Amino acid sequence: MKDSKNWVIGGLCAVLCIMAVAYAAFSTTLNINGTATIESNWCVRIQDSPVCETTVASGGAEGSVTATASKTNNTDATVTMKFTQPGDFATCTVIFENCGDLDAKLSTHSITGASEEGPIKVTVTGLTDGTKLPKSTGTHSVVIKGEFDEEQTGTPDASSKSKTIKITADYVQDLTAAD
Repeated sequence: MKDSKNWVIGGLCAVLCIMAVAYAAFSTTLNINGTATIESNWCVRIQDSPVCETTVASGGAEGSVTATASKTNNTDATVTMKFTQPGDFATCTVIFENCGDLDAKLSTHSITGASEEGPIKVTVTGLTDGTKLPKSTGTHSVVIKGEFDEEQTGTPDASSKSKTIKITADYVQDLTAAD
């Protein structure tokens, strides 16, 4: 009987030791400290100043058509076109570039002032959501065309002989691009 008591006491001590080790293993807190650094350059912008070309309708005075374009910030541009007679024409080109080291794509855009209605018809091409700009070298052009409708009859008032078009482009990192 004494032997069996010793075995029970020894077994209980062993169980107690196993429980202490298991408790210590499960209650250990692991702390990991470190520093991570990301070095990249985000740079999507309108390249230089947008360029405009004008064409005066036959019989018109040189310089009677004006078209100006300016970038209002890195990815917004404003184009103003003024015409004097039917047949006058202007084209402005805005070039977006990726000068950073991250691939980019056009997420959303907005265009105000473009319309194919009325005496001044304006179309914008080249601005499509999802357009990709590869890192460091990517560019794409947006072309704004304005024309004083040749079929315009009568003499429109001065306010209908001009148009202001505003373009806003929002770019995000292109996470689908392969390195």
